[in-house]
Amino acid sequence: MMHMDRDLFLQDAFKVGLISSGDSAGSIGCLIWDSSPDGVDVEVDPAAIVPDTVHLSIASLAIDRPCAVVEREGSRLHLVYMR
Repeated sequence: MMHMDRDLFLQDAFKVGLISSGDSAGSIGCLIWDSSPDGVDVEVDPAAIVPDTVHLSIASLAIDRPCAVVEREGSRLHLVYMR
C-alpha cells in the first residue's frame, strides 16, 4: 500500500525545456526544477552561456514565453516571465 501512495507524488517530477536567445546560437536544453505562476527554476549545462533575457519553451507545460534571468547559482537559473 505504501508503494502506491509514493507513486502519486513522484509522477512528472521534472520537465525538459528549451532556452533560446535572439541571436542564431540555437537552443539550450534545460531541466525544469520548479515552476510557479511567475517563473521557473532551471538547470543548464555548466558550460552553457545564457544571456540575461531569453525565450523559454516547455512543451509539456504549454509554456512559450520571454523570460529574464534574475538569479544565477552555478548551472541553476531562476527565470521570471516577462510580459
